[in-house]
Amino acid sequence: MTQPNFLIIDGSSVLVRAYFASAYSGRLMQSSSGIYTNGVFGFLNMMLKVIENLRPSHLFVAWDVSRDTFRRELYPAYKGTRGELPLELHPQFETMKEVLEALGVAQHFDEKYEADDIIGTLSRHAADAGHQVVVLTGDRDALQLVDDAVTVAIMRKGITEMDWYTPATLFADWGLTAAQIIDLKGLMGDTSDNIPGVPGIGEKTAKKLLTEYATIENLLDQLHTVKGKLKDKLEEHRELALLSKQLATIILDVPLVHDPDDCRLSFRLETAAAKLTELELHRALNQLERVVQAG
Repeated sequence: MTQPNFLIIDGSSVLVRAYFASAYSGRLMQSSSGIYTNGVFGFLNMMLKVIENLRPSHLFVAWDVSRDTFRRELYPAYKGTRGELPLELHPQFETMKEVLEALGVAQHFDEKYEADDIIGTLSRHAADAGHQVVVLTGDRDALQLVDDAVTVAIMRKGITEMDWYTPATLFADWGLTAAQIIDLKGLMGDTSDNIPGVPGIGEKTAKKLLTEYATIENLLDQLHTVKGKLKDKLEEHRELALLSKQLATIILDVPLVHDPDDCRLSFRLETAAAKLTELELHRALNQLERVVQAG
């Protein structure tokens, strides 16, 4: 794998994981003024460790801010089965954005789109500009972004256990190309996002079909070659398969306020120190200072 120099972080995914990593053990950190900070602390710890390991020249964080994106317009039940986040976590999204702003880190959100769409768009812009990109996330949806210039790192346990996906490792693990990850979801659906897929088709059957037909469109065009009940399912749910694929597809042309040059990594230590001191995140400040000094 070529050493990546452009780090894109799925902010919502990382913050949620950071929060629960400490919340499960009952460590809900608060400042003396009552601001919850355990997720913020965990996020900073993960981010700074990745920066120490990769030494990227560019850094960007994307956020989810609403479930009422354009996908809800296509399918009102999209993500309709997800529960609410803990009350102690909610305010930490805004706190984390304030910390990143104090650090001077480029970040973006858009109520019409998901973080994945922002990540996908910027990763393409960065790759087109000659960068080697790594996307840090806990969301396997991002696997469809993998190509020769974009590596996706899926967190399994903090950043101590991550799966790094290049085109070769993706095919070795999944037996699919990055583009086929979208078709896979179109056929089998996704319970976490409430994408329906084709009822009765699971991962094993979906992969077998994609090995033979490559895409949902090719499969539907050649339904006469499919036999038995499987053919009946696909005929009955043709439109649902195509809708599910559309819901699963990351948008690559989101309007952005940042271009790759705006994402050059240069921490503003003075303003960051003031913010972290205000939040009483002294260990995070010490870690930040070590990273900055190490250059």
